[in-house]
Amino acid sequence: MDRNLRFQLNKFPITPHNLRLDPEVDAPAKVCTCDLARLYHHYYLDTYGRRPPNPDPASFEQIQFLQNSDDFRFSGDGIGASTSARRSISTAMGQAFCRWFLHDHLNITYFAHMNKVLNKALHRGFGNLKIVRTSEGDVPDYICAEDTRRVFIAEAKGRYTSIGFNNKEFQKWRDQFDRVEMRDHDNQPVTMKGFIVGTRFATESKPSVYSEIYAEDPYTRGKRGLEKDEGVEIGISVIAEHYVSIFQKLNQGLIAAALATRSTIPDQLKIRATVWEMGLDIPGRKRYVGGYWPDSDGNLPFVVEDNTVIFRQPDPFRLDIGRGTFFGLDESVFTRVSLMAREGRSLATEVKPMEDVSPFYSAISLLRDGSILGPVDFFRPVGMVDV
Repeated sequence: MDRNLRFQLNKFPITPHNLRLDPEVDAPAKVCTCDLARLYHHYYLDTYGRRPPNPDPASFEQIQFLQNSDDFRFSGDGIGASTSARRSISTAMGQAFCRWFLHDHLNITYFAHMNKVLNKALHRGFGNLKIVRTSEGDVPDYICAEDTRRVFIAEAKGRYTSIGFNNKEFQKWRDQFDRVEMRDHDNQPVTMKGFIVGTRFATESKPSVYSEIYAEDPYTRGKRGLEKDEGVEIGISVIAEHYVSIFQKLNQGLIAAALATRSTIPDQLKIRATVWEMGLDIPGRKRYVGGYWPDSDGNLPFVVEDNTVIFRQPDPFRLDIGRGTFFGLDESVFTRVSLMAREGRSLATEVKPMEDVSPFYSAISLLRDGSILGPVDFFRPVGMVDV
C-alpha cells in the first residue's frame, strides 16, 4: 500500500538517484512514493518497546485515519482530540518519516536516539572522540549510520502547519545542531554531517495542502572533518544501540542488556532462539530468528501435531479473524550481533547492511538491518539456533 508525498531538498550537493525524475540528470522530482508497511516498520522500531498494541503493519494504527486517496492525507483535521495529543502523534509520525526517508533514499540503515548515545559519550567517549552538549535546549533526535565508518546526525519534525526552509521554525531546527559537538582527543570540535527532515501532514479539511517532506543537508560546526576510520567507534555504538531495541522485541533481553551496557555474556550462559523460514522465495532472505504475536483475540495461527506445524483457522467459517504477526531478524545478522554480546562491541564491524529488497507485498516489510515484519502464515518454524 503506497501513498504519494511531495518533497523539497535544500543544500544537497547532489540529488539522490531514486529522488530524481531522470536518473541521469541531477535534478529532483516533485513527488516520492512511500510504502506504508515500511513506514510502519520504522514507526514500530522507534516508538514501541517489546510489544505494540497491534503489530500487524496492515493494521498500522494511523492508517485508519488516512483518506482513501493516492496522496498521504489524514481525514478531518488530523489525529488527536487535543493540541497535546496532536503534537505527540505528529512528532512520532515525523520521526517515522525521517527514518523512512533516510533509509530508503540516503542509504542510512542504523539509528540511535541522541539522548542515549550522548549520555554514554559523556562518560566513556568513542575511542579518541566524544560527543558533548554545548548549550541548553533541544538537540537533534538521532545519531545514525550507513555503516561503522559513515555516521550522521539527524533531526526529525512532523507538523500540520506550514514548513519552509526560510521560516523561523526551520532555523530553530538548524540551531539544534549547534548544541552538540563531536570533539577529538585535543578537545577540538570535528565537523559532522547531518540531516533535517521535516514533514508537513495534509488533512481532508485543507484540500489545497499536500503532505510534503522538507529535507536539508547541514553540518555541525568544527575545525576539521572526520579522518578515515576516525568515527568507527561511534558507528559501532550506533549499530549496537540500534539492535538493542530489536533484541528486546525478540524477547532476547540478555543480549539487549549486554549491547546497551557494553558488557559481555559469559560462555556458561547459553542462549537459544527459534529459526523460521519464509514461504516466499526472496533471494538471500530465507531464514529468520523471531516469533509471533497472536491476533487481538488471542487466536493461535497454527498447531503442532506429530512434530508437524499445521496452519489453521480457529474458525474456518469466518473471514475476518486475524492470523497473527511475525517479527524476526535475518539469521546471519542475529548471529553476528549476538557475537557482539559474547565477545565485545568491536565485532560490530562484521555487521553489514543487507542488500535492499524493494517492497513486494503490502503486509510485509524488510529493512536492510535484517528485520522483517509480516503475517505469521508466511513463515514456519524450522529449528533452533544456539549463540
